Amino acid sequence: MNRYQTADPRNSNNVHRQRAESRDLNSLISVPPGDTILIERDDGTQLRCISIGNGPTVVLAHGVFNDLRCFNLVTEKLIEKGCRVILFDQRGHGASTLGTNGFDSCQMAVDCQVVLEHFAITGGVLAGHSMGACLAVMLAQRSPAVIRQHLHGLVLISGHAGSVSKGSVQNQLQIPLIKLGLLSPILTSKQLGRAFVRSLFGKVASKEHVEAMRCIVASHDAREAVALVTFQIKEDYYPGLSRIDVPTVVLSGERDKTCPRWHAERLGAEIPSADNVWLPDIGHMVVYEAPDAIVQEIMGLFDCARFADRREQLS
Repeated sequence: MNRYQTADPRNSNNVHRQRAESRDLNSLISVPPGDTILIERDDGTQLRCISIGNGPTVVLAHGVFNDLRCFNLVTEKLIEKGCRVILFDQRGHGASTLGTNGFDSCQMAVDCQVVLEHFAITGGVLAGHSMGACLAVMLAQRSPAVIRQHLHGLVLISGHAGSVSKGSVQNQLQIPLIKLGLLSPILTSKQLGRAFVRSLFGKVASKEHVEAMRCIVASHDAREAVALVTFQIKEDYYPGLSRIDVPTVVLSGERDKTCPRWHAERLGAEIPSADNVWLPDIGHMVVYEAPDAIVQEIMGLFDCARFADRREQLS
């Protein structure tokens, strides 16, 4: 059943306090402690994974030009909730290498599958941000049996299913910068880089969060990853949304200019068991702006799964 939910305005003060939470920059850009595992793919790609904690398993998939460190705030809060967290760098990002298949979108979706299988995850939740959400959508369409085997549900954060230039003036302006090789010089400049990154946030953005993201994104050479942008522009996975058959939360900021509202509306309307959750005043970078909201939705999926299991046992 599909439901459409606007964030309760009575909770807006809590959201604002959450976004104002200040953290030391070093803690935001440090690699989280945990067991590091390298998974080798058939094409020579090595995926750097980190496993932390014990309990219900959450797999976190980051977006383009980012790496697993962007989830540091979310990871910390999930560990406090008693979860096991599996993070991984997408191929060609962070400490993951890029094999002979390059940034092929199908290969990247299978990378997510390989992570689920390597850690033998059962009853988990896959939460993807931006491009990570798109890859989760692709995997759920292509391999529904794999998703059912390993996961209770999906959380699509600031997500889309392709066609990212449609309706986004911000993307239409930024994509040429990436293709011309101008994004990396912009990001390495503190002043220009912070201005660029700030545009991805909503009404309020702490300087520590903006600088953390600039540092992480600037550490990647965007010129080598034009294919990442190309597939998100040209490929369209919206027609297959009806094939996704696990509970799904579509979590979106109402001020997201990177993935405009129509993306979340279609995801919520066309995935049969999806719910939309809207965050007032939040932009694209929900992982920094509203980590508590992400954790709340993940834990909600675990709660629903436990309730369903108990009901089945009693029937």
